[in-house]
Amino acid sequence: MTNDIIYVATDWWGFGATLVAGVLTAIATMAAVIYTNSRTKKQLEEQEIKFENERKEEFKRSKYVVIKPMLLLTSFTGVLDKLIVQNDYSRTLLFSGVDGFDFFDDVEKRSIQRCRMLLIENKTDVNISEVKISTNTTLRNMNTDKLWVYSTDNSANFLRGHESIIIRIADQTQYDQILLMNADKIPSTLNFECRVEYSTLADQRITYIYEIEICNDRRIEVKKDGIENVVDLSQKVVITPTIFRNLQDAISGIDRIEYSWEKMGQAQMRGFLSQYNFQPTEQDQTLNHESDTDTTLQ
Repeated sequence: MTNDIIYVATDWWGFGATLVAGVLTAIATMAAVIYTNSRTKKQLEEQEIKFENERKEEFKRSKYVVIKPMLLLTSFTGVLDKLIVQNDYSRTLLFSGVDGFDFFDDVEKRSIQRCRMLLIENKTDVNISEVKISTNTTLRNMNTDKLWVYSTDNSANFLRGHESIIIRIADQTQYDQILLMNADKIPSTLNFECRVEYSTLADQRITYIYEIEICNDRRIEVKKDGIENVVDLSQKVVITPTIFRNLQDAISGIDRIEYSWEKMGQAQMRGFLSQYNFQPTEQDQTLNHESDTDTTLQ
């Protein structure tokens, strides 16, 4: 029996094809892994940016403050009375123009003069800062076209939550002219514009516009009442605070509980008398008027 040696030729083409296929497969797998990792990284970055933007927007929304202007027709004694009865201890800042605060410091004017004023209130729990308020009032006599103009520019470093600002619509001269024209039945128009700028804790600067027209001291038309502009701040706004009166200082020495009970007693007595159609005499009317403007607030 003979041992035959069989020689098998190496299939170099097959070997090469298998090797190349393996290399190509490895390259394709590596490319797929790199692409997947890059895609995943990009998605994670996009999600991180999206989350950061959402967080910033949520923070802005939580610190977003919209002030609420309200037109009042009352005396400053009435404003003080409201603060006492409602037991409100929040600051109420009174601003004025170059004419000063004689209309408030004079106790008689404070009690007698019923004037229109603008109440600007921060009804949120969030503070605002760098508050700047400018007003312009134009009173026109429609018969003669004579004009009386009154402007104010005031600033405050901050306004806490639930604090408010009060500004008169007209100065003393315009107030007196309105009374004269009303008495003589002269037609008149009063145009009032108020621009309020303030910064929020989210580094936004908000501009609020309030504009009205009052015809013959009766019909009121609101022309603008809303936010005009909102911009992101890159640096802090620098302002110079102006002089104001804090109305809380004028009632700091009053016993609010006793005062409120006194007011409640007066209201109950008036209600009791009205049930019997009580017609007060001239002397009683004088006494009632004196009791409403007694020295409690003086």
